[in-house]
Amino acid sequence: MYIDPRHPQRPKLLAVSYGFPPLPSPRSIQVSRLLKSLDASVSVVSADETGAKTDVTIEPDVESRLERCLRIPFSPKRSNTLAAKLLSQLSRPVRSFRNATPDQYKSWLQPTAAAIADLIEVGGYRPDALVTFAQPFTDHLIGKELKQNFGIPWIAHFSDPWVDNPFIDLNILTRGANRELENQVVRNADLVVFTSNETRDLVMKKYGEDDKNKARVLPHCFDPDRYRTTSDANPRNEIVIRHLGDFYGPRSPLPLIRALIAISESKPGVLDCVRFELVGLVDDSLVAKAINGRLPANLITVRRAVPYQESLDLMSTADGLLVVDAASDLSVFLPSKLIDYIGSGRPVFGVTPAGAARNLIRELGGPVADPREIDEVVDQLAKFIQLLRDRRRGSQSDIWGNEDVRSGYEAGHVAAKFMEMLNETIAR
Repeated sequence: MYIDPRHPQRPKLLAVSYGFPPLPSPRSIQVSRLLKSLDASVSVVSADETGAKTDVTIEPDVESRLERCLRIPFSPKRSNTLAAKLLSQLSRPVRSFRNATPDQYKSWLQPTAAAIADLIEVGGYRPDALVTFAQPFTDHLIGKELKQNFGIPWIAHFSDPWVDNPFIDLNILTRGANRELENQVVRNADLVVFTSNETRDLVMKKYGEDDKNKARVLPHCFDPDRYRTTSDANPRNEIVIRHLGDFYGPRSPLPLIRALIAISESKPGVLDCVRFELVGLVDDSLVAKAINGRLPANLITVRRAVPYQESLDLMSTADGLLVVDAASDLSVFLPSKLIDYIGSGRPVFGVTPAGAARNLIRELGGPVADPREIDEVVDQLAKFIQLLRDRRRGSQSDIWGNEDVRSGYEAGHVAAKFMEMLNETIAR
């Protein structure tokens, strides 16, 4: 690791992330995993959300790796609770933030910025750099204020697009306001970070060369120590294929169900001793209506969401894993759940359009199909099931996936890349 001669000790990093363990969200998981793996002295400012559901299995040792963790209270409106938001997403085509600038967490900005200012001005804390993690994008507005008031070198980690996100519904007024806020963040940050090349290109195409030169790509990561050994895999005769994660908005299990109906009616033997599990938030009535008695009983089972560690165990003990994305011409999203899948070492099949997830699954050596092309889904799913049968007949203990690709997503490797970005920022 490069050490700036002006900062010979481990750099002091101040991280602002609304989502942090034990709050259960993909951002909590990924931010905590990255930060605890850094060769830096890390202080975290996160949310203490009133009445929130918690999951103590998300990186339970993270606070012992930090210099401090400062939790700032936030009391969401009833409709902002996780359960209410997820339930509403089942029936809404997109997430609607029509009256939110930048989002429904904006009241967290001032108390959080004030607490950090007090830590710096009264407590004498002097960070070498600042990183803010969105979503929510309120985190970036906190970063902008701290950069302007204290001149701290700043990395704005976007992960997903802001105004370019096709799954966020903004009216003409809030779109313009958020576009200006995004512009201010990009202009003031020293580096802006995205989780895929596709997301970087989408967001930064509207900026000039100076701003484009600030853009970096840092993928999500997995911790290989969190998984059960492959010797613990499903010992039963059936092939178990799992999808872990929520279906909401335009993300739907319908392409999978339609493909299974086509296979069942044309070549039912393909599905002998095969079971599909959908683990997470899914509309049971939608699944039942789509099946409409046309599939064998118990071919598809639905399970409620499970704690994070249990989700990793379910990945490790599956024969195969599914990614099912919304239909589109291009998907820039790199789901953190896909990176968890990679860590499990189990084969992955992607029902996903052109874009970041499709490219990664192909690089690993997995089959993919466009969710709009049911014949393609049928063909590739049948081949995937045969792959899993062949692995059962051989040795199921081997780790699946191109090892050169897999290693690039291990927490240690990704943390080292972030340290390069951190030292680059400090040296500016």
